[in-house]
Amino acid sequence: MGSLIEIIKEEEFLPIAQKASRKMIMLSSCLLEDGKNLNKKMYGVLIKESTDLEDFLDDHGARNNKTWVFFGELVASIRNFSNVAYILSHVLRRLTLYRLNNPHEQEFAQDAQTVLQFFNESLIALFAHLRKEAELLTLEIPPCTPDETEREDLVTKVLPFTIDEEPVCEINENVTRVASEFISIFKNAAHLMFEKKVSEKQIDKLIPAKINEDVLRNTESKIHSLQSMYDTYIHKTPVESKDDSLKSLRGYISVTLHLVEIAQVLCHFVERHETKVRTETTMKRIEKIVSRKAVLDIIINFALYYYTLFIKEGTMLAETIVQRYTVIDSIVLKVPEGLGFHLRPSTLVAKVVNNYGTKTTLVINNKEFDAGSVIDLMWAAGVIKKEGLTHVEFRGDKKTLHDLKILADVNYGEDTMGKSVPLPEEIEYLR
Repeated sequence: MGSLIEIIKEEEFLPIAQKASRKMIMLSSCLLEDGKNLNKKMYGVLIKESTDLEDFLDDHGARNNKTWVFFGELVASIRNFSNVAYILSHVLRRLTLYRLNNPHEQEFAQDAQTVLQFFNESLIALFAHLRKEAELLTLEIPPCTPDETEREDLVTKVLPFTIDEEPVCEINENVTRVASEFISIFKNAAHLMFEKKVSEKQIDKLIPAKINEDVLRNTESKIHSLQSMYDTYIHKTPVESKDDSLKSLRGYISVTLHLVEIAQVLCHFVERHETKVRTETTMKRIEKIVSRKAVLDIIINFALYYYTLFIKEGTMLAETIVQRYTVIDSIVLKVPEGLGFHLRPSTLVAKVVNNYGTKTTLVINNKEFDAGSVIDLMWAAGVIKKEGLTHVEFRGDKKTLHDLKILADVNYGEDTMGKSVPLPEEIEYLR
């Protein structure tokens, strides 16, 4: 049996809303009295309180009620901007710990401070309107009563590292796996890269047509999974403690993740709270408080611009790490039956190799051909045909060789007549 919904009068809703919104309105008193209260701890409080209140309002249909819709949009906007401010303050506090050694680091820090100031001012403006709206709704305005949750934690206490070190071979595989995945994310997210600042006119064509919440969430999910993988298999291991480049890679993973998170949250704000999804009147009222153009500019010319700079530098670092930690192995695989290494199988082999970013070669009589190059593979095809070979040796990283074996087992994606055949799920990235 489904849940029951009862329509209540606005007068009946008021005391319920008073209780649910009390702390949020109290926070408006604190911030309007002293905007300096805005810090990472306060952003966390704002995220929690605005999320709880937004859920309450949604549960009670406030978004569909003319009296309460603007109040609800203010709360949602505060949640979004508090989230972005929290991420930015976190990145700025940890920037030196990321060990990026990046030429753009100082410029980024300055721009990040400017953007953070924009969101601080936007939050103050939103809270001023929230307070006015609360008064219009006849909600009580409680005085500011700061509590312990708003104080900064000065020291983080951690337990000593006591876990035994993993075997070197396993650590090497984990390192190359993480670094290779970072390279793969870089290669598959070209649509998010902006090496130069973009004009306002161009931005309007990009958002939300090409850059939107769904696209950004997809990349965010991949980087977040990569961060979890690093923390599970590499972070705080003796190998990491001896290799600063691994700490730097972790830093690049973190900063790119946070920049995509910022872009995703702001795209959500633009798409859900400033477009025709909401009422036109509400949209215009929010626009008067927070400049839509400024938010769009931050998405492209701050978040994704610096994402591009950092992921490019991080990829260069990841490539050197892959080469240093790769454990070279070899495998003998059959030559494609029928037409040999012509364009299709050569292209698929090269895609496998380039997906992992490790050096892999096809070896014939001690002569090496670059397995990541379609042209080299087709040159090798001529030698294979001339010598009548049915099997060849590949040398490279175990993960690459594993996927090449899967590809070879399905005759490199084609039948003996050269027609395409389905590829196994394990190598679905080739589709």
